[in-house]
Amino acid sequence: MIKLFRTSLAIIFLILMCVVFSACFDSLKNNTEVPFVVLNDDAGSFKADIYYWNVINNKIKETNENLYKIPQKIITNKESYTIFPIMWDGQKHAVLPSYLEVSDKFKNIVKKADFYFEPKTIWGQDVKLVKSDEENRYKLTLIDDGKTDEKEITIPLHTFKGEDGKNHEATKCGTVTSVVKTSYGAAMLYPCFTLGGGKLFILKYDKTTESIKWQEVGPVKGNELSPSFPPLANHTATIGDNFIVRTLTNPIKVDAEKVEFKKMNIISDLQKKYAPETLNGEFPEYIDILGSYNDILLIGIPVHKTEGTELYIFAVKDDKLIGIMRRTINDIEIIDTAGNVVSKYDVPKAKTLIGENDVYFPNVNGMD
Repeated sequence: MIKLFRTSLAIIFLILMCVVFSACFDSLKNNTEVPFVVLNDDAGSFKADIYYWNVINNKIKETNENLYKIPQKIITNKESYTIFPIMWDGQKHAVLPSYLEVSDKFKNIVKKADFYFEPKTIWGQDVKLVKSDEENRYKLTLIDDGKTDEKEITIPLHTFKGEDGKNHEATKCGTVTSVVKTSYGAAMLYPCFTLGGGKLFILKYDKTTESIKWQEVGPVKGNELSPSFPPLANHTATIGDNFIVRTLTNPIKVDAEKVEFKKMNIISDLQKKYAPETLNGEFPEYIDILGSYNDILLIGIPVHKTEGTELYIFAVKDDKLIGIMRRTINDIEIIDTAGNVVSKYDVPKAKTLIGENDVYFPNVNGMD
């Protein structure tokens, strides 16, 4: 009887260990397989096919699933529409323009939104900011365990001295471009542009006191902001409480809690080592923020050629390179840290997208 009892305990222990290791394996898989979509031609329309990039094994996995389809009438007038997700975390949540056709499998995770060229809504992870018709007024929504807390907030006036030596009212020369949920409430990214240059602010919303505090980030010397290349939500990533913001040179990592920034010099180093051709043109290619997945940052550098546009994608974690992808006109290449192509996938660009980007990575930031 005792022997049988011990045997039963051993079996139960083994089952529990299998469950634990399975959970650990799934967690590891989720942290090393980065989802992304490619817009593939589908008899005149397009479908956003889902792929997974394993940054450890340098492989890409095709799923034969698509997140959404783009009707042909949208493709023929794509200059008037956005054909990528407004927001997508790569797992459980996505916001798509209302005119895209969501696949049945993903209808439960997708919200539809009307897309405006003058954005009204800024999306973040478990946070949303909706602009009111009243000046400097917003509705802030915070989500905790599925429960929503909505507050009407007003951005207070704030005066700062610009690089031109003049005083400027921040709300007259800037706007909120991104928002992140924090332990105290929310932090909003607020760039301002004057003739003297750009300024970057963090607005801290304290949910306990329901107050908003302005704090300047910087000065951001050597990594200037540009009104022609602004840090909009769809070109900004968030990892934890950090905003990853594009500039005219290297991206910067802005700590929303401490309100300080760090230059990400590793990005220009990667560009010089792995994508030197992007520096040789009459106008050097810009470094863009594609998004993030868990704690992996995705950086893109386009390559404009006569025959079309290609794209280098760098996966960075804890300021270290962990993966390189190159989207060419004819295929997708995975490159190792020695600069060698280790795998190649036959995924040619659709002819109508030869000169444009056709790859989208998760980004919990977006605006519509």
